[in-house]
Amino acid sequence: MKLTKFFVSALMVSSLSTGAFAAEALTCSQKLDALEKSLPQGSAQIRLTIAEARASAAAVESLKQKDPKNARIASKEESCKLYTQIIESQIAAQNSRNSFAANRKKQLNVRDSIRKIQEKIGEVRSGRASNLEEDLIAERAKLAQTNSAMDSAMWAAAAREALQAEQAKAREDSLNKLLLEERAKAEARQNEAKNKLNELQSKLIQVTEDARGIILSMSDILFDVDKASLKSDLKTSLARVAGILSVYQELNVSVEGHTDNTGSEEHNLKLSEQRAENVLQFLVEQGIDAKRLSSKGYGMSKPVADNSTKEGRQKNRRVDLVIKDKVL
Repeated sequence: MKLTKFFVSALMVSSLSTGAFAAEALTCSQKLDALEKSLPQGSAQIRLTIAEARASAAAVESLKQKDPKNARIASKEESCKLYTQIIESQIAAQNSRNSFAANRKKQLNVRDSIRKIQEKIGEVRSGRASNLEEDLIAERAKLAQTNSAMDSAMWAAAAREALQAEQAKAREDSLNKLLLEERAKAEARQNEAKNKLNELQSKLIQVTEDARGIILSMSDILFDVDKASLKSDLKTSLARVAGILSVYQELNVSVEGHTDNTGSEEHNLKLSEQRAENVLQFLVEQGIDAKRLSSKGYGMSKPVADNSTKEGRQKNRRVDLVIKDKVL
């Protein structure tokens, strides 16, 4: 009877704990903090799930800060909720296993007590003790009662654990499917953006790709000689870039200015910074959020060709737009 009350109490505590951090006011990170504080013994696997959930929560917070109106926030918050539900199920299952182990230990203690009584009975028969036969009978009756309660508890715990495992697996499968769908959507949009940007390829604009993202290299012919002002052809091309960025708001742009080695290092650095900043400001004027943009001048420090030739110097005089997907 005591063991039955123990399991009922454990289930009530688990249920109350689950409801405690279901409040909408808590963020996903706060829910995970509360769950981690309630972890029972033997929760190594659960900690791995919490680590994955924290990564998902961090992605949500980052997306909220960078783009609070992004349509993906709702689906990612739902993913975080699924993670917390899985963790709750894992905690409940681990509590059941711990309870089973504790009762098993109690059963072994009772059996050890019986062994000691049997030793005392041996002493009775040798004339060194008395009246212990009744104690043995009582302990055997107690063991039988404990075994009966244990059998009932074990079956109940096994059934609960099987149900919880099935529910956790279903939630995990649903979460994995959702995460894969989100990844597929992001990759599809990235490919669409790549195709749009590749259409900008021309004699004056070279489109390439490396580990940093998609790179639009704009020749210095699009600027006035030794100045940072933008020519009309460059403005036209940048307006097309702005149009693409307006549609694919998950794209961020780093504007990088470069020069050849003609002139002083100080002059080239300042010129490259001004050109990069002017390109950034033009994109802002076209309606692109400045938080998605950054600019930096590198002067003559990052050539892509040999400065000893006219052709090489012309290639080095450029402004690069490094476009990358902040979601992937």
